[in-house]
Amino acid sequence: MNNNQPLTAQSSTTPRAELLLEIQQTPEQYLPELLQIVRLFRQSVTMKQTSLNNWENALNEINHSDAVKQQERKTNIKKIFESWNELDEEEEQQNILEIIESMKGISI
Repeated sequence: MNNNQPLTAQSSTTPRAELLLEIQQTPEQYLPELLQIVRLFRQSVTMKQTSLNNWENALNEINHSDAVKQQERKTNIKKIFESWNELDEEEEQQNILEIIESMKGISI
């Protein structure tokens, strides 16, 4: 918020209007940096919300599946970690982790 504005003017405007006012008052030479900051902020917030949604969906799927499916998942996860632990080289473990992380729509 701009400290030069009266408090009543600030409280009667929307955050979007206040942001636009701040942008208008920003010197032209700083606009590319400001644009980059706004884009990074938006991407960060969007990715955070997507991650939270994905995590919540995964937990719901795990918590609301039947007992047989839950046991299968536990067994599969145990097998994966046991085989992963048996790998000698850290590089192999990292490669497998990257493969697991790249899989979409796969439930264990």
